[in-house]
Order: sequence, then C-alpha cells, then structure tokens
Amino acid sequence: MKTKPTIHTLDANCQDCYRCVRACPVKAIRVTGGHARIRDEYCVRCGTCVKECPQRSKRIRSDLDEVKAILSSGSFCACSVAPSFAALLDPDRAFRLPSALRSLGFDYVSETAEGAEYVTEKSFAAGTKGSLCTCCPVVVNYVEMYKPSFLGELVPVVSPMVAHGRLLKEARDDCAVVFVGPCAAKKDEARRPENLGAVDAVLTFGELFEWFEEAGINLENCIESGFDSVYPVKNARLFPLEGGMLKTGNLAIDPADASVMALTGPANVISYIESANRETGGKRVESMFCPGGCADGPGFPSNDTPHQRKTKLIAYNIRAGNAGKEALRVSGGDGPDLPATDIDHAAVFTDKKVLPEAVSESEVDRILEKMGKSESIARLNCGACGYKSCVEHAEAVARGMAEPDMCIPYVRTLAQQRTDRIIETTPNGVVILDGELSMIKMNPAFQKMFMCNNGILGRRISYLLNSEGFEKLQAGNTELYEAIRSKYGVRYHEILYPLREEGQYVGIYADISKIKYDAKQLDVIKAQTIVQAKEFLDHQVRFAQEMAHYLGKSTAKSEELAKQLINLYDENDSPQE
Repeated sequence: MKTKPTIHTLDANCQDCYRCVRACPVKAIRVTGGHARIRDEYCVRCGTCVKECPQRSKRIRSDLDEVKAILSSGSFCACSVAPSFAALLDPDRAFRLPSALRSLGFDYVSETAEGAEYVTEKSFAAGTKGSLCTCCPVVVNYVEMYKPSFLGELVPVVSPMVAHGRLLKEARDDCAVVFVGPCAAKKDEARRPENLGAVDAVLTFGELFEWFEEAGINLENCIESGFDSVYPVKNARLFPLEGGMLKTGNLAIDPADASVMALTGPANVISYIESANRETGGKRVESMFCPGGCADGPGFPSNDTPHQRKTKLIAYNIRAGNAGKEALRVSGGDGPDLPATDIDHAAVFTDKKVLPEAVSESEVDRILEKMGKSESIARLNCGACGYKSCVEHAEAVARGMAEPDMCIPYVRTLAQQRTDRIIETTPNGVVILDGELSMIKMNPAFQKMFMCNNGILGRRISYLLNSEGFEKLQAGNTELYEAIRSKYGVRYHEILYPLREEGQYVGIYADISKIKYDAKQLDVIKAQTIVQAKEFLDHQVRFAQEMAHYLGKSTAKSEELAKQLINLYDENDSPQE
C-alpha cells in the first residue's frame, strides 16, 4: 500500500490565500481551483507550510497507529526523545516526561542528545570532509534535489536520530526504536534505504501529546524521573538552538572568522548553498532549515515564541546539568545503563536532482500578455501571488503550478473590465459625473440617446441635460433622485445616485419614448407633471405679486400656461393603446 505523503493538504480548509506558496522555499506547492496542494516530488519536507497555514490545512502525516502496533507486539521498545522537547515544557514538567512515556508502554526512554553528542564528535573530527553539517535532513534533501553539485560539501556523517537509533540497537539487538521530535522530515529520513533498521517509526511532539490526551496521561500527575542512557550527553541538550552543535563541539563563533558559522532558516541556508565562487574547504558550517533551529520545528503543539522556547530549553539544560544523572535515575526502570560500542556513522548522499517541466519563452510571453504584463512597467513584482516576480509567476502558470488568478492586480483589472463591459453593453444610457457635476464618462447608449460623443467630456451636465436632480444630490438633499423628462425629442426616465466615497455621481437613463403606458404608469407621469407645474405656478405667482405693476399681463398668461400643463394628462385622458 502506498504511504501517504509526509505533508498533505486538507482541501476543505484550503481557500485562496496562497500564504503557503509565499512561504515555501522551493515552490513545491501547486494551486488548482483555488486549492494549494503539495507536489511531493518537489517537497523537501521542511514543514514551513504547516507552520504558516492560517487554516491548518497543511498536515504532517500521523504514524501514531504504527507506533501503537509496535508497542502492542510485545517487543522491547525504546523511545528516543529529541532534545527540543525541553523547549515545549517548563523544567518541572520536562522532568516528568520520561515517566509519562513509560506509562505509554516504552521499556526504555533515552535522549537523542546522546546521538547529537556522538555525531558532533565525528563531524568535527580532524580530516572530516565537507563543510556543511548534515544533522538536518531538510538540508540534505535540498542539496540532493536542488543543488547536487554541492553534495561533496556535505559532511558524510549521519544525523543524531540515526546515530542514536543505532547506538540503542547496538546495545540491545532486539530493540525497536521510536523517535519523537519536532521534525516532519525525520519521517522520511528513517525510511531512506541506507538508514533502514536504525529507527522503526517517527512521531512528532504533536502526535505524542495527542496520544497522552487519548490515554488520559497528565504530566502534572507523573513523577519526576531521568532518562536511560547509552552515551554521555555533555552539552548536546543545547543542540536544537542556533549554534547548539558548535557549542556541543566546543567551537566558538567569531564575527571576524568566516570558517565557523551557524546558519538557520531557509533563506540563509539556501543562499550559502547557492552562492558561487567561494572557498568551502576547512569550514565548519552548522545548518538547520528551521529558523532559530529545531526548537522552531513544525511538529510543536505550541504557540510559544522562539524566545520562550529557547528560555525553557536553557532552563532545562541548567537543571539537568546541576542535578546529575544519578539523582534523576528512574526507580524500577530497566536497570543500569546499556553499554554501547562504536557504530557505523557514515552517511550516503545521492543526486536526486529535480527537473521542473521546461517552458518556452514564447509561452511565458503569451501568459504575461494575457495578464496585461507584456511591458516591464506593468510587472509590479509585488509577490502577493507567492512568487518573487511576475515572470516567475508566469513560468509557474506555464508549468501548471499556478493560476493567473493568483495575481491580485490582474484579478482587479478583470473585475474592472467586467464592470466596464456591463456598462458598455447595457441598453440604458449611463453617465458619470465628478464632484463638480462635470461629465467624466458616458457609455454608447447615452451618446446615442442624447446625440453626443466623448468630445463633450469635461463639460458640466447642464450643458447637455437638466441638472436639477444632480444638484439636489450634490447638496445632500437626497440619496436617490428619479424623474421623467423630455429632451431632443426623447422622453426618458432618469435615476440618479451619488458615489459619496468616490465623490462622483451616476445617472442612468432609459428611453421611454416608445413605451405604451397603462393607466397606472400614466398616473405616475401625471402626478410628476402636476407637481412640476404647481412648483412653476407658485414661483410665477410669487414673482408676479412683487412685480405686478410691471407684469400684470404676463402673470395672467403664465397662469394660463400652467393650467394647461396641469391638464396635460387630465382624468378624461385614456391610456395610449
């Protein structure tokens, strides 16, 4: 049966954020239909996407059932606990962890720090080849898959997990070993052909604490006890921190000396590996893909800050060093420490170069043109899509790893174009005015209705039509204005409204010249006509009263005109057929 990938996606939780694409150092994530799924053949197992996903849609494969099966088989089973466990717990609870693990059924509980001590000695031994230390399986994966030309610079020594597993099995050959740590890549590392037999299964701390909860084990109720031991620890409990391996090997970092360095985080590690024209011989470079070291691995069920984790780990190291091994020896355990002899610590690295699908320059240019980015000035390189540049995004689209819609400026342009298309094709006339009631845009239907063109843009609407409604909107007297008017032989229905935030006004015009009205529609028209006529009459009467001695005859004439308007659609008129 095919094993589930080390890191996988829960589609139901994954929707259009692309944060994992931005975070992935090797762009191993393919986006289709808005879902971001990991391309396993490109993945280095760093787990960055697991830490970054806000919806927790990226998950590390659980091997809890496999470990339970090992324990239920009756085999003698040892648990190798990564030293970063102390970053998860305060010191009082950290010293209770061995008892909790024994409660789960482990016969022997030991610190992987022993393997870290052993590996450091071998890595820093005189004459050891290579410059880049290989305790981090993600660093090894990256070099094998993306920079195999650098394989010769990898220190050919196994990781602390593999070394400790072999030390435990050397001490007791019928021993099964389960490793518990913060790393996703360890699950694959244990299954590498050259490592088979060293470690039987791998759990993350997240899986372990899920198991504790399921079994009803509370650390507060466990007694303090010590770890069983096959090799001295010394300073290796600090191994999970940046510079921890160098500290374990008594190598000091000197800012003025580039021969000893500690590199953590994808950007720093990759830039060192990718940089050209450098002398690597004689260097000792500690390298861990997780920023700050293993204490910030993806398998931690904790929201503590890196500083909080470091503080807890250092506090545990101080107490463990002060207490001494004998003071913390577990009572009723397996007895004396198991003796260990030397083991095979040589590592094997393989060229596994990843070759992304080739794409032609013409195809990339076609995609850029489709997205409106033919000209370099239109390429913002904003990175919102998850890629460093628009060209890199277009290349990913061409390879089927990305979608054009991941580009926010492109999607915004599409939305604007769709809106413009609706306005351009609607049979209703549409005009947009600025805050001064000057025309800034009009659609073809408006131009046809009122026999104008874009040549009048910039003029006030009053140049073309009655501006009464717009002026009421401008004055803030209303948020919607409707009227039926006539102009240029066209009877039209106008609906006006403001866009307050934009400081603009919109007019929508429907040609109703050829509409056959029913009685109800005529009532609306008549009511509006009467209101307008009365307003006109009142104005004229008031004006006439003030100017009676000049405009006596004019007033009578105006009154007669107003009455004619009122009677335009009197009750005796029948609807048009």
